Amino acid sequence: MKKTFFVVVAGLLLASCSKDDGSVSIQVPKDFSENTLVVSHVMLDNIFTAKQADDVVVRYDTLEVKNGEAKMKLDAAGAAWYTIIPPEMVREQPEFYAVPGDKLEVVVKSFNPLDCEITGSELMDDMTAYLSATQPIQQEYYAMVNSSENVTEEQAKVFTERYDNAVKEFVAQHPDSPVVPVAIMELSGDDFKVLYDNMSPKAKKSILMPYAEAYNKDVEQMQGERAAEAERKAEVASGTITAPNFTLPDLDGKKVSLSDFRGKWVVLDFWGSWCGWCVKGFPALKEAYKKYGDKIVVIGIDCNESEAEWRAGVKEHQIPWLNLYNGHDTQLYADYKIEGFPTKAIINPEGKLVDLTTGEDPSFYTRLASFVK
Repeated sequence: MKKTFFVVVAGLLLASCSKDDGSVSIQVPKDFSENTLVVSHVMLDNIFTAKQADDVVVRYDTLEVKNGEAKMKLDAAGAAWYTIIPPEMVREQPEFYAVPGDKLEVVVKSFNPLDCEITGSELMDDMTAYLSATQPIQQEYYAMVNSSENVTEEQAKVFTERYDNAVKEFVAQHPDSPVVPVAIMELSGDDFKVLYDNMSPKAKKSILMPYAEAYNKDVEQMQGERAAEAERKAEVASGTITAPNFTLPDLDGKKVSLSDFRGKWVVLDFWGSWCGWCVKGFPALKEAYKKYGDKIVVIGIDCNESEAEWRAGVKEHQIPWLNLYNGHDTQLYADYKIEGFPTKAIINPEGKLVDLTTGEDPSFYTRLASFVK
């Protein structure tokens, strides 16, 4: 389940200071027995410019609690992210954004589970409304997870869809809200991108906009990589690429080349004994190896480990096909555009690369069957 946007670490614009630094009134739960309350805050321009975690400076204020209430002044230096620290470890903590001049009221009815309302600025009023629409779905999901040992993928999907719909509905009803830039970050990359590109001019002026701008860069990079992957798969599927040749030693030290098998269907399995999913895929590949017999040649190419580890892995997993050792040579990865392990390649009798699959994907065997009739 997705985390609330308050835990996102990105940058906000530095707000201008006013003569009135602003203040916060914090009402603690009725059963709160401490005489003090600790509130931390981080200047948001510090977060935005920090190159590493150690560059972020966290400041702490210890507030006196009188008659169930604690009061504090906001940091006059600019926009900040404040966190109220409960007296004991909890899943969520009350958090809020504030700029100099704000006058906020925080009502904490319970620290565990968190039941809190923060009002006093357009930003926090809208955040409260946003959380009211989304947090109940999260809490319902957590309750289901805690009460059941096995939550199915379908059950999780139902909650994800409900959560996404709640986010989209909030944005549709509050298109100009300063919360929009971070609310849409709860969505998947594609859904985020649609709402980001169509964000209203007023919402773009939110001090939270740098959150969305930073995330948008990641989404665009992801979409670019995905488009490149789709283009690569289409090129491979066209059957016009000649499979890069290689020569590697087998278990007996004999040099073996891919070109030795021209005229046959060849399956290359790039693997390593260190790769859990590679090992999990052996039973299915063994089944195909037995099923197709001499119709195909299966070649295991060991990567990223020592020769001793390779030999031990072949023996331990009783790999019956031809095994070659590539070790730590990365040239073959570049030649076959390997992005992860295992990677399986199908090469036709003409030496053309017709399929390249990253990860353990059952659909690989469906495609293999369509090639080797």
